[in-house]
Order: sequence, then structure tokens, then C-alpha cells
Amino acid sequence: MKFKMIDAYRYWWPVTVEMPDADKPGEIVTKSFDMQFEAISSDESDAMLKEVSALPPEEQKKRRHEELMRVCKDWRDVVDGPVGKEEPVPFTEAALALSLQYAWFSRGLYKAYAQSLAGDEARRGN
Repeated sequence: MKFKMIDAYRYWWPVTVEMPDADKPGEIVTKSFDMQFEAISSDESDAMLKEVSALPPEEQKKRRHEELMRVCKDWRDVVDGPVGKEEPVPFTEAALALSLQYAWFSRGLYKAYAQSLAGDEARRGN
């Protein structure tokens, strides 16, 4: 297959979130969904990191998920509501920002994004 140059490359990647089970104290439940990422250049990523690193600690904390906010463009299989009556949750920047406030969500998303950048080695567990 030939490599095609494009302005913006978007791709879907599976995300796995391990979180406390709401119904079983002390248990962990695994949930999954797909995230659409948009690839950014290493120059853009480095510039964001440099900009945030130069800020005071409190401002750094507010912007700690800036790269994910930039690269996440859509999701599939994210729902809310009672079992059997789930409704899709539309992707918005506000919904993403709110979800990133939960450690289990941000951990799962960072791991998936890193795996998507690492290529085949990440999928094989190497």
C-alpha cells in the first residue's frame, strides 16, 4: 500500500478504562470505547510541552491535558443512562475535559494515545 500525504490524519484507536465497580465494593471493572485521534507533529507537541512547562505550577495543573484536548476529535461507544436505556454521549470538548478529571479515564486515554504513537510494538506488548 502506498503512503499518502494528507493535511490532517485522523484515526480510531481502542481505549480501555479500568475503574471502580459501582455495584461491587473493592472491585475493578473494565470498560472500553474508541477514540478518534488527530496526529500532530512532534514540533507542535514539543511546543505545547515547552509552553505549559514555563507556566506557574497552578496554571500547569489547569493545562495538564492540553495535548489530549488537541488530539482527541471524537469517540464511539460512550454512553450514559441506566442499563438497557443507555444513550450515546455526544463528543464535545466540554465532555472530554470533564471526563479527563477522572484519573481512570485520563490514565486509559493517555495509555491508548501512547500506544497509537508507538505502533506495532505497543500492540504486541513489547
